[in-house]
Amino acid sequence: MEPIDRRKHKRIKTSNLISYFSFDETGKLISRGLGIALDISKGGILLETPYAIESGRIVLAVLDRENNLLEVKGNLAYSVKKSPEMYRSGIEFIDIDEQVVEFIINLIKGYKYRRYNLFIAIGQKIQDPQCQTISG
Repeated sequence: MEPIDRRKHKRIKTSNLISYFSFDETGKLISRGLGIALDISKGGILLETPYAIESGRIVLAVLDRENNLLEVKGNLAYSVKKSPEMYRSGIEFIDIDEQVVEFIINLIKGYKYRRYNLFIAIGQKIQDPQCQTISG
């Protein structure tokens, strides 16, 4: 029997580099770093990081394709150790508004754009007679 998915919003797979900043209850910066967004929905994001995120208040920042800085605020829902080197943290967005929707759309578009260009580059390399393989 499969577990019941209680999520309110559909999760969309992604793989985007994101900066995060965590703050204590007084607003003091307590940690910052980089992580990979594994999936995203209208309600939140799953972030993989090399360190545990320990605070409740999070600010996420990413550059869109035009190098505009996009930021959203969230609350840490959980942070679990997945391997000796990686943690996964669920972050729930605060105040779902146009800014959050723009952040989500840009993350998804950026991921799809990079994937599409990677497939084109690999296809061109395979068709290139000058291309040498690693083993030969």
